[in-house]
Amino acid sequence: MKKSYLLPVGFKKAGLWMVVPFLVLGVLCLCGSDVLENVCLNATMPALVCGYNGGSWFCMTKTSLVEEIAMLGLLASLVFIALSREQDEDEMTEHIRMQSFVWSTWATSIVLALGILFVYDLEFLTFMFMTMYLYLMLYIVKFNLAMHRERKGQR
Repeated sequence: MKKSYLLPVGFKKAGLWMVVPFLVLGVLCLCGSDVLENVCLNATMPALVCGYNGGSWFCMTKTSLVEEIAMLGLLASLVFIALSREQDEDEMTEHIRMQSFVWSTWATSIVLALGILFVYDLEFLTFMFMTMYLYLMLYIVKFNLAMHRERKGQR
């Protein structure tokens, strides 16, 4: 008996509903939008590292929770979309899923290598932030295109 680690079918629909608002919120956070300055979700949260150079470990810090909500929401929605089963899940779907994961790994690795070579300083942190989500986004696009081709018989 094979164990499936995929989420039930309904999670994909929930992820599709969640991805749009969290993606918009994430882009607004990334661009430093003035719209988010009026949102008062400030809290004192535990942090593993405080300060950049020679900072202390395990402290409490004041932060705005908007960025954390955007990042966690985007991650959850992408995971829901990527790792939920299909209505017609079979061996071919499993094969396409595996090929899409491998393709996404290669594509993300190439983008990451280019970023390491050509992106520097603080912009590199922004690049790494976007690359974390790129893997799942590329997988979702590749998998759904391959499934669409398979269902249409255009393989």
